[in-house]
Amino acid sequence: MLPIFNIFELWVKENEKNAYVAVGKNNITKSVLNDEGTLGMYLVQEKENPNMTYMFEVYEDDKSYQEHIKSEQYKEFLRQSPTILTNHKKKIQVMPEYMGDKKFVQTRNTRVNYVTVDVKEGFNDAFREIVLDEMKQSIKKEEGVYVIYAATAKENPDKWYFFEIYENEKAYQKHRKTAHFKKYIEQTENIIENKEFINIEGIKLLNKGNLNYVK
Repeated sequence: MLPIFNIFELWVKENEKNAYVAVGKNNITKSVLNDEGTLGMYLVQEKENPNMTYMFEVYEDDKSYQEHIKSEQYKEFLRQSPTILTNHKKKIQVMPEYMGDKKFVQTRNTRVNYVTVDVKEGFNDAFREIVLDEMKQSIKKEEGVYVIYAATAKENPDKWYFFEIYENEKAYQKHRKTAHFKKYIEQTENIIENKEFINIEGIKLLNKGNLNYVK
């Protein structure tokens, strides 16, 4: 069954951050804890520009997503949106390629990554094979790797989006030293056109855990 993976860019109005965080946390908590098909919701912000936020959402299938948007907590989020958000509300249309996670508890030390990668034309299949192998090994072998999601843009399969959660900075640095990560870097070095690292931190990170989807 194909999970639904949503990525939203949401710009918060000045002086409305507290209201935004409150309604966002309410939406996430009630949805993940009460709605069977809502598998994970993650609200993050840019470190250098906290008013630039992102919401990552994972649903079991389209039916589960449609049920979510009918929920009271989502309707409350929509009701407050005109007051707390600017006109910069963008949904990035993606197709999930790999979705792996474990249930975890967010702490002040939880590390969150958001990375985009542009693969050179003609090398997407090779990149997919290499990166999927690396991600599967990371989730399976590394205790401190909590979430690794990968998706491609619907209109441009050569553009990849990665969302990752680690126990802390130490777990992330340990991950970078593993044989499977070093192999990924070495094997993809010459087939990547561009890589962008968005410097973010978590506001509210919650999931059910044990998701394992490969396209």
